[in-house]
This record gives sequence, C-alpha cells and structure tokens, in this order.
Amino acid sequence: MFGFLLQWPTLVTLIVFPILVTVYVRLARREEGEVRAEVGPQWDIYAARTPAFVPHRWGVRETGRRHRAGPATKFP
Repeated sequence: MFGFLLQWPTLVTLIVFPILVTVYVRLARREEGEVRAEVGPQWDIYAARTPAFVPHRWGVRETGRRHRAGPATKFP
C-alpha cells in the first residue's frame, strides 16, 4: 500500500492513503479477534512474539533476550 503512494504521488493518493490504512488496520484487528476466539491462548503467545504490520529483523525471545529472527515459526 505504501508503494502505491510512492508510485503515484498525487493529491488523490495522498487523500486516499490514510483512509485505506485506517480501513486495513480495523480489518486486521477484527480478524485478529476472530482468530483469538477460534484458537485461544495459542494465538496470544504467537501474537506476543510476532509483529502485527511491520516485520523487524530482530525478534524477542519469550525470555526477553533479543535474537536473530530465524525461519518462520509454524503456527497450528
């Protein structure tokens, strides 16, 4: 979505971009709630160690120590 703004930097995209981001964030939060209801506590553990929107190079272990992010964790 950010690439769309960079590729077509017009007044229309500048106006529509925050609207699309808001809609996307609300949709993602609603879907998170649905998954939380279906999966239960396993989702909370997964969500606590996984960034929601912007991935980062460094992860945080459950002990709180930082480590290099490895391959994706298999989620049930």
